[in-house]
Amino acid sequence: MTKAIVIKDVVKKYKLYDTSKERMLDLISPKSHGKDFYALNGVNFEADKGDVVGFIGINGSGKSTLSNIVAGIVPETSGKVSVNGQTALIAVAAGLNNDLTGRDNIELKCLMLGFSKQEIKELEPGIIELSELESFIDQPVKSYSSGMKSRLGFAISVHIDPDIIIIDEALSVGDKAFAEKSLRRMTEFKQQGKTIIFVSHSIGQVKSFCDKLLWLEFGRVKAYGDVSDIIPLYEAFLNKWQSMSKTEREKYRTSMLNKDSKTLKYKQIGSLTLMEDTEQLLDASQTYEIRPVSRLAHLKTYATYIYQAPDIEEDKLKASHYKNKVYYVKRAATHHFEDYYLLSDEPSGEDGVIGWIKASETTSHVHTMVDFDSKSFILNGEGSAAYKPWGGNRQSAHETLEHFAGRQFSVSETILIGKNIWYRGTIEETDDKVWIHSNHVLHEEEV
Repeated sequence: MTKAIVIKDVVKKYKLYDTSKERMLDLISPKSHGKDFYALNGVNFEADKGDVVGFIGINGSGKSTLSNIVAGIVPETSGKVSVNGQTALIAVAAGLNNDLTGRDNIELKCLMLGFSKQEIKELEPGIIELSELESFIDQPVKSYSSGMKSRLGFAISVHIDPDIIIIDEALSVGDKAFAEKSLRRMTEFKQQGKTIIFVSHSIGQVKSFCDKLLWLEFGRVKAYGDVSDIIPLYEAFLNKWQSMSKTEREKYRTSMLNKDSKTLKYKQIGSLTLMEDTEQLLDASQTYEIRPVSRLAHLKTYATYIYQAPDIEEDKLKASHYKNKVYYVKRAATHHFEDYYLLSDEPSGEDGVIGWIKASETTSHVHTMVDFDSKSFILNGEGSAAYKPWGGNRQSAHETLEHFAGRQFSVSETILIGKNIWYRGTIEETDDKVWIHSNHVLHEEEV
């Protein structure tokens, strides 16, 4: 396949100075002043045309530096960078002049890219519409919020139809609706076979959008390969990183920065390129811990599968059979950055177990026991009763309580589901134990 990007032994070095005097001396003195800081040190990776590559890593790992080098905005100190095609960097305020209006910035950026006045005039309405700036488009960019700047930069960049699109945290700024609209536009580019570099701290976005991941750590490549191979390793690393003290983190950072690029060793496991000391994460990346929770959940319309365990893809069941009912959730787990719930027909979470489902495919609320005190209410004839708290369509005890208005409801159990109170008891002249929402009962003194 045609290579869109080839990065070979790229180094980006900066000088850090303790004082402005040191900076001046370094300009005029033959002796070197200040300290060398390597934002990137011996980075290698290749992207084929049509690849969608995510850059991941904790803050300070060099993601933005590398994306700026690929975009041609920042020069590398040494190494080789080959980019086959026109690039567009989409980042907060990237390439925008704060003193100009949004409309002036559209014209300036498009002129710099070689568009004619007539072409810019034709592009402008679509850019303004996508940016959602409307009346703000004729205000100075310096008055914009970071989200507004990001929307303008994004709208300009996607309308110039580049070969290689570099998105640096631009979709993490602003409202959720715009982020989703932007992702849809990026998906269109992906379907057109464009090469995309996607820099984000959102693991959810990275998982759903990218094909490959480049994991950077303090200026070095920790791993490079398919999303499914990198995500579990990165999750295992983050779990380890979050458990470190400040001193331990600094020690680890120093040890990584001090590694000699010439002696660094990498292993090739299938299509996965892995720094040698990252192998220890392979076993940890396959594990997960089960934790107790107390929730009630029902499945969303797009729920897909029920799993035997969060890490078992085989023998999964189609979730369609389990919709329109409410389940008890007494166990939860996180595996590969995805939360899972253990569904059960019974409150114990051990009896009546159905299996695990992705938490994102459920609507759920915290389930809290209030008391087992006896109470007595009068039904107001509204709502319905269910055999399970917060019952689904297939758990309704009565289609409506309209014909039970005025009857006594003897309660033996009270629970809280989210912020809603539910009572379990018996309706006068019936034998069924049912659940009824507090909105549908009256205290006897209210009658």
